[in-house]
Amino acid sequence: MNQTADAYKASLYAELAKVGKSLSSDRRLELMDLLVQSPKTVETLARQSGMSIANTSRHLQTLREANLVSRAKRGNFVIYELASDQVAQLFYLLRDVGESQLATMRQIQRDFDATENVQTLDLAAAMKLVTRDDVQLLDVRPVEEYQAGHIAGAVNIPIEHLQDRLAELQPSQDIIVYCRGHLCALTNQATRLLNEHGRHAYSLNESYYDWRQFAAKQTETTR
Repeated sequence: MNQTADAYKASLYAELAKVGKSLSSDRRLELMDLLVQSPKTVETLARQSGMSIANTSRHLQTLREANLVSRAKRGNFVIYELASDQVAQLFYLLRDVGESQLATMRQIQRDFDATENVQTLDLAAAMKLVTRDDVQLLDVRPVEEYQAGHIAGAVNIPIEHLQDRLAELQPSQDIIVYCRGHLCALTNQATRLLNEHGRHAYSLNESYYDWRQFAAKQTETTR
């Protein structure tokens, strides 16, 4: 009887370990962060992560073996996406545990904020500010990520086009900038660019997912 129980337990842990092994790569975690934003082709993932298409495909295959991502043919393209909402929750939980337990991770974030010399906001402060008429939310992610889901009222100007499209932002409005969240450097960089061009901008290093989760908690609290 004990041998049967041991074999049962060992087989389940071996399967569960596939998830852990698939996450044991910084590049695969980056791919998951990109896929949290929206479904993407291999080519798009390779371009946005700075990897070759061959390396991107290999990492995606590892994630597929653990059933963390899925793929589907759409026209002439193969589109990858996270396998479920639970996988997205797993990614953000892993990120939050890392920030909570790894002092070096927190220090890297603090040092980067100081280097960019921008004014940052937390979610509570940002949600309070956006109720004002003189505040604009700016989403600097790629268009397809914005279209997949964004904070209500936010305008989209991808960061690579921001300097050329400054005229689309009202000079009289304060701007709250967001991108992909805690692991993304683009929010601070976009905020600094805006400030250097005479705008008053804040950096919100939170994702659309974080915004929705925080808003849901606030709603529960007020019930």
